[in-house]
Amino acid sequence: MRATYFFLVLSVFLLALLILVVHSYLRRIRTEKRPYGSWEKLLGRLSAVNRENVVLIALSLVDESGQRRGPENDANLDGAQIWSMIGGIEGLETLERNCAVLVDLVYYVQQRYPEALVIAEQLRLDAREIEWHIGRLKSAAKVGRAEKAFPEHAEQVAAIYYVMTRRVLALYERWNLPGLVELQRAL
Repeated sequence: MRATYFFLVLSVFLLALLILVVHSYLRRIRTEKRPYGSWEKLLGRLSAVNRENVVLIALSLVDESGQRRGPENDANLDGAQIWSMIGGIEGLETLERNCAVLVDLVYYVQQRYPEALVIAEQLRLDAREIEWHIGRLKSAAKVGRAEKAFPEHAEQVAAIYYVMTRRVLALYERWNLPGLVELQRAL
């Protein structure tokens, strides 16, 4: 009788262990295939930003193609305008989070089209530059100098973010990828 109970408990334990191993293996396969979840989940990670304001700020530093404007073409905005248009530090942090999503969106394209690697790497560098600018602003805020540093760094962040969104949209348009319309709406 005791042996029967022992083998029954052992069988249940081994079955539970087998189920756990199979579940972990299948989850790993799904994660390797789609490390950031589904397309809808990825687009859902994009936070809402005021696109028009980002474009206005960005176009004070770059032209429509993303090339730097000369000093004679600068449409300088003052710090208070930029602060209200971008939403302060919180608005910049939203742009920073969105940059990570843009990099992930290009990662998806890179899985099918390896030649998108160049664009993916450029976006990663741009995202790092945005992190740097926001880090500088946070450091300036700690010592009470955020008002002086904000316009310069916020303009840079907006310009880089604007160029990143243009690159992602151009990439999706180039290969006529599904989800382009949803991406255009989200960005």
